[in-house]
Amino acid sequence: MMAYREHSSGPKRGSVLIAVLAIVLLLSFIVTRFIDEAVEDLEYRAIFNEPADVRSFSYSMLEVALATIHEVALIDDGKLFAPEQGWADPINYAGITIPNGWELEIQIQDESNKLPFNTMDEALLNQMLEESFDFDFGTARELSSMLLDWIDPDESRRLNGAESEDYLRRKPAYRAANSPLQSLEELRLLEIWEDEFFDENGLPNELFAKLDSMVSVINAGAANINSSSQSVLELIALQDGYDEDRLFDGLDDLPYLQQLPESASSGSGSVEVSLLRVTVSLWRGQVPFTVSALVEPNFNTEEGGSGSAPGGDSDDAPKTGAVSEQEAIGYPFKILQVSEYTQGRPSSPPARYSALDIGEESDSF
Repeated sequence: MMAYREHSSGPKRGSVLIAVLAIVLLLSFIVTRFIDEAVEDLEYRAIFNEPADVRSFSYSMLEVALATIHEVALIDDGKLFAPEQGWADPINYAGITIPNGWELEIQIQDESNKLPFNTMDEALLNQMLEESFDFDFGTARELSSMLLDWIDPDESRRLNGAESEDYLRRKPAYRAANSPLQSLEELRLLEIWEDEFFDENGLPNELFAKLDSMVSVINAGAANINSSSQSVLELIALQDGYDEDRLFDGLDDLPYLQQLPESASSGSGSVEVSLLRVTVSLWRGQVPFTVSALVEPNFNTEEGGSGSAPGGDSDDAPKTGAVSEQEAIGYPFKILQVSEYTQGRPSSPPARYSALDIGEESDSF
């Protein structure tokens, strides 16, 4: 009998031990998972509670980026052509040391590399719709008329256009904006555009994606062909009568143009950057604190500006940084917009590094 009891106690003790180990393992997993989620939650909350050190460092890096752009531009008489001038990586340029445990990314995008959609000449708009999007003559005129009626300040309907009285018949009813587009997505409100550039669910289609790579509602000046997409480059070249395939030939010393071809006369193309978006993203966890600034270079290479820097001897030295005060300071950028927690959109690849390079490689085979 005793032998039977000793023999039967072994499996019971083993089962209890396995059960205890399983409970310990389960508790360890639960505690570890709880700690991981708690840390992520704390990091997330810390970012959106705008800790002073994160916010301050992000804006400091924005200043570093702008200072780098300005300094490099002054080497070329205050002109910005392309990132290859040396302003693409301000962190390395300025020798910035990132605090331990933090990650920093600075993106500088040329926002002037697209055609100005709100101010495009009607002839160029029609040419783009026909040549770049393969619309027939009639559809191109309908599209251009609808757009121009939407953004012009009056209620006079063009032959193929539409104004508020047309849109008020819809359900729900709305009026024409009679002002420039605020975003390309606004096109879904326009007749004809809603059918051609959006699907049946109102979502942007492939034509919209191509349009987005060619035009901008922010840029109001000429497109910088040094960073323009192939589609933009082809359209400007067609308008001005030069061969875009040979435009960047012979650039041995500098990988960008410093002057337009002699035949360029339309004013649609440029070789200088006129609008920049600088985006600073700082990670102290999985969620970045992001500062994005849209700026217009306002370089003055002449010595002795008229403004007084803050903290100077002048009694009327600007203090708050309003537009008029920026001008008084002589700040090298006109700050058009600053936003937080907004990631910048990726820019379209420049034609000189995409289709043109592929074409040149294909010719060599």
